[in-house]
Amino acid sequence: MKLHDGDVIVFAGDSTTDADKRNTSDGLGNGYVRLIRNALFAFHPENNFRVVNAGVGGNTSAHLLARWDRDVISCKPDVLFCMIGINDVWRHFDYLDPQDARISVEEYAENLAAICEKSKGVREFYLIPPYYLERNRSDEMRVMTEQYADRTRAVAARYGITVVEVQPDFDAYMNSRPGQSISWDRVHPFEVGSMIIARRILQFLNC
Repeated sequence: MKLHDGDVIVFAGDSTTDADKRNTSDGLGNGYVRLIRNALFAFHPENNFRVVNAGVGGNTSAHLLARWDRDVISCKPDVLFCMIGINDVWRHFDYLDPQDARISVEEYAENLAAICEKSKGVREFYLIPPYYLERNRSDEMRVMTEQYADRTRAVAARYGITVVEVQPDFDAYMNSRPGQSISWDRVHPFEVGSMIIARRILQFLNC
């Protein structure tokens, strides 16, 4: 993908994207979005980019769909990355917090399709399937995460959208070290995991 001077690059999602953005002065958070912004500015100094963190902690695909026009499309993105779904999975296991309705894999796919419909005018749109930092592939939450990730790929194929895979990168890391070594809950990427995500996305940005 070729970036252009003045491009608006938006990252939409949940807390894995949000990364405590409310406590950063520029609203970029302390995760992969900041790392990508820094790389773009460092290696493409001839261009001016606007990078937007449209992640909100706790969001499911239903939450993101509800705010899509206001928080994402209103930014008029030229390049858009969307990573959503792990909370759709997590709510099936979060028995102590039943306030949010559990979203089935079918509902998840419908929400994602609606997001794709709303994003048809975006020049470059990428979907990132949810990941889980557990190397035991028979783990119940890992199995369900892969089911939702499969639906991400199916929706992307229907709309001709490129998929950015980060689970294989985490799996490669977990060949040497457990996922809990960088993420105690196996979901939030923190510093090392953010670097892994950023590296993959930067390859699509040719940076």
